[in-house]
Amino acid sequence: MPRSSTMTYACECGTTFASTMYQTVNVTLEPQLLYRLLAGSLNVAVCPNCGRRIESDLPFIYHDMRRGLFAYAHPNAEAGDEERDQLLERLREVYDEAVGASERILAEERASQPTPPGQPDIPRLTVRRRSPAEDLSAQLEPSAPPMQVIFGREQLVALVDSLLEPEERLGRLALSARGAGPAQRERIVSIAERLASQFDLQVETEGEGADFTVWVYGPRERIETLAAQMRQ
Repeated sequence: MPRSSTMTYACECGTTFASTMYQTVNVTLEPQLLYRLLAGSLNVAVCPNCGRRIESDLPFIYHDMRRGLFAYAHPNAEAGDEERDQLLERLREVYDEAVGASERILAEERASQPTPPGQPDIPRLTVRRRSPAEDLSAQLEPSAPPMQVIFGREQLVALVDSLLEPEERLGRLALSARGAGPAQRERIVSIAERLASQFDLQVETEGEGADFTVWVYGPRERIETLAAQMRQ
């Protein structure tokens, strides 16, 4: 499965634009994606012309190695029982295919590396297989977390937030640009990006015209440090 792909969207305002959507999200390797999820901007395309937001309806894999969360996230919380059953069955099939492929690879590696004469046999490597009822939460390795299946973006956000320490939770700082002209808005965005880079935070804009706002967001502890520095 690719990490991400570029998708093209057609906005109601008539603008066609491209946006990156993630199929695999590993927040241990890319911590910024954790806060994009919490801020509601992960897998959300924003029209550069009118600011309209388009949420992707594609599922994705979410992995937090540090906190032991490994999940298949389906954005549609309203999926019916039949759709859910079909999805779970497909995941079982994918799991069985992956296990079968792993077993074939291990067998080929063993066959290509015969034990030299006079040396003890190397213990046979195996891939543990679970029953169909357990395969979604099965562990190929003892250190790997079991996979969860989560329906609904809000449910995933609530679960992820519950695993964070208070200082790790989402913090946001607004830089208002209401009433500012295009040149002033551009300057405010530039200032926000410079501040964000100093504290390893992220920036996004919201609204148009009189409602234009620049948000700086990330771990609450860093946001509070930035806010304190701005008050000095």
